[in-house]
Amino acid sequence: MNPDLSMGRRRCGAFTLIEVVVALVIFSFAGFVLAAAFVNVLNAQESSLRRDLRGPDLQLVRAALFAESDLTKAAQWNDLVLPDGRKARWQATVTPANLADLFDVVLEIEFSEAGGTKTDTVTETCRLLRPTWSQAADRETLRAAARSKLAKRTYQ
Repeated sequence: MNPDLSMGRRRCGAFTLIEVVVALVIFSFAGFVLAAAFVNVLNAQESSLRRDLRGPDLQLVRAALFAESDLTKAAQWNDLVLPDGRKARWQATVTPANLADLFDVVLEIEFSEAGGTKTDTVTETCRLLRPTWSQAADRETLRAAARSKLAKRTYQ
C-alpha cells in the first residue's frame, strides 16, 4: 500500500494557496520598491535638466556680481537682462570673513520670463576675495591679527 494514500492524503507537486498568496505579497512589495526608486530617478533627472538649463544664466549673474566693485550696490537688488528677453534680479548678502579682503556671500537670484512672470528662485553661497569691498581700517586690523598669529607660530 502506498504510504501517502494510507494517510488519506494524496501529495501533488502543486503549490498551496498560502504559498501563492505569500509569493504575490513578496512580488508586490518588490514591485512597489522598484516603482518608488524609478520615480526618484525620474525626479532627479528632471531636476538636473532644469539646473543645466539655468547654468548659463547663473554664470551671467555671477559675472555681474564679480564685476560689481561697490559693496552697497551689490547688497541692493540689481536687474540683469538675459538672452531671449528674460530677466534676473539678484542681491548679495555680504559678511566679512576673518581674513582681510575675504567675504562670505549669499547670492539670491530671481529669474523671470520675458512677460515678467517669476519662474525660479536660486540661492548660492560662495566666498570672494574682493579688496574693493573692504574698509582700510578693518583690513589693517585683520592683517595685524594675522601677522601676530603667524609670529606666535614661528617662534614657538
